[in-house]
Amino acid sequence: MCPEGRRCQAEGGPGQDMTDRLKRAVQLLPKAELHLHLRGAIPMPVLTELLNRHDLEAALASAPERVQAAFASYDNLRPFLTSRRRWSAEEVAELLQYRDLANFLYTFHFTSFAFHSADDLRLLIRGVLDDLARQRIVYAEICISAIEYVTRGIALPEVVACLEEAIQHPIVHVQWIVDLVRDAGPDSALAQLRELIALDSPAVMGITLGGGEGSFPAGRFREVYALARERGLRLSVHAGEAFGAESVWEALEALCPERIGHGVRAIEDPVLVAHLAARQIPLEVCPTSNIFTGVYPSLGVHPVRALFEAGIPITISSDDPTFFHTTLADEYAHLLALGFTDTDVLELVRNGFRYAFLPEAEITRYLRELEREWECWAAKG
Repeated sequence: MCPEGRRCQAEGGPGQDMTDRLKRAVQLLPKAELHLHLRGAIPMPVLTELLNRHDLEAALASAPERVQAAFASYDNLRPFLTSRRRWSAEEVAELLQYRDLANFLYTFHFTSFAFHSADDLRLLIRGVLDDLARQRIVYAEICISAIEYVTRGIALPEVVACLEEAIQHPIVHVQWIVDLVRDAGPDSALAQLRELIALDSPAVMGITLGGGEGSFPAGRFREVYALARERGLRLSVHAGEAFGAESVWEALEALCPERIGHGVRAIEDPVLVAHLAARQIPLEVCPTSNIFTGVYPSLGVHPVRALFEAGIPITISSDDPTFFHTTLADEYAHLLALGFTDTDVLELVRNGFRYAFLPEAEITRYLRELEREWECWAAKG
């Protein structure tokens, strides 16, 4: 369900039969997720288990008074603040209903109080990876805001140990991108990075910056990205989501990332669009997320088609799929209503592997598997 009655498809577009057909095909094909936040993908049974596992009222007592007051102001959160009983899956589903962007952001923050130990984090990771496997997502670069779990009392080495266990998953090849969180400031980001480097974990493949583009612009994190680049970490950054093309320009010039998370508001600057196309800098586009967070009022006006036609490398992802009530297959199916063809969608599925932070040999292997399975599906009509 879209927030405030917003449509999740453009007006008109292909018939439902065609959309359902493509969605079934995409569900069966091997896919990659390049912009996925760990807690944003929490399966509902895992969220229900965690909410029932701990005394939330006691945990919330550690939150600042202004945050507690904000939680209490929202209808979806209020029942969970004081009651000490077991919650049903249906009741927990009501938690994920929001009246506006601020309500969503506080709901997302609220769920962080359900984590108290490394075992809680392991439950989350295992649930997310098993869910990805069911969706035939064979490769995922999952973003984790490690500082959120450290704040809840899980030491960074424990967090990293959980990430290392996850790379042994039998079906999903996962690599981890640590979100150093803009809002904590550049000093915190640099300290986190140095601790991660000291841990020298094979599970941590790269970094990104999420959070407030306006309050904490990219230029303040030059030293962080310079150190990460020096140590061989892969680089992405959230930009061009809440703020416009100027945010993307600053991220490119100050941080030199390999990919841009979101980046959709680059469309507001034709010079930037041409630059991204000429340099083949990929954008990690998350259409439904952009509707929920108010970047665009509907998919009908989303610029993903224009960015694609301009020659910019586009990948499609689900961002926070549990909170936005979507799946990766849904994201691809919605594109049909925006004028994308089956062939276009296949190209975007390919891009998920092409622009992954992987060695070329692995990318080639994934692409060959994808082509074989697409040909089998197409032959069946």
